[in-house]
Amino acid sequence: MYKIGEFSMINKISKRMLRYYDEKGLLKPKKDETNGYRYFTNDDIAKANKIKLLRRYHFSIDEIKNALEMDATTMKDKYEQKIAELYEKTIEYYQLIEEMKTYVEPKNKITRVNSYDVFRGVRKPFHAICLRKVVDENGLELLIDQLLISVNKTDLILKGKHLAIFHSMEEGDFSQYDVEVCQPIIVEEEVKDSRIKFFEEANYIYTIHIGNYDSISYAYSALYDWAHLNGYHLEGPFIERYYTDELITLDRDEYVTEVSIAIKKH
Repeated sequence: MYKIGEFSMINKISKRMLRYYDEKGLLKPKKDETNGYRYFTNDDIAKANKIKLLRRYHFSIDEIKNALEMDATTMKDKYEQKIAELYEKTIEYYQLIEEMKTYVEPKNKITRVNSYDVFRGVRKPFHAICLRKVVDENGLELLIDQLLISVNKTDLILKGKHLAIFHSMEEGDFSQYDVEVCQPIIVEEEVKDSRIKFFEEANYIYTIHIGNYDSISYAYSALYDWAHLNGYHLEGPFIERYYTDELITLDRDEYVTEVSIAIKKH
């Protein structure tokens, strides 16, 4: 079971939003009568993922509350109604509309199931050019684009794929991340650029998530569970490294993301 802070980081939902979901009856933690603390379970992860998904599709809180109780047939009708509403809005929502169509008109395709094997290793020291900002999900993609544009304007030698470091969740009505996006580089001599950071060597664990980001919280949960079962505690922020993303494929189900975090023995 997870305390509210742990559940917040695993699912990338702020503590304030979790309390709000509790108040609205969407996601209620279990209370331990012996100490009065409230805990979330692994079953709550699936519900949290569905709530996040429906919020992305612009369902209201009341609509989400009803949707959590709907069967598949009724939910299909609900998706069709929401698609009609979104078509009346701006082109900004085009990608969401196309994504939602897959629930109404499912296509035959291979279904992948992530096993989330956890691996332990040593992350070698490296330099990276980084940009840090508080953003929402759409803002994260724009920040990565901004980073890559900055990198292309330099003569830096790139080393590996770009990554995102999630420092914390911001309190607010919508989930926002204090995130730092970085492109590892080779530094052969001293460079006077405040955007370039040095990352020290660290012991870490990692797992691979295949598919879109709607269910990536299961990868976070796998790392958290492995660390606690094996006598480690987590050190520092989670890191997502994007091996296959929108720069390579338009199919979100083909995304490949490494999720990692530094660890230290108890």
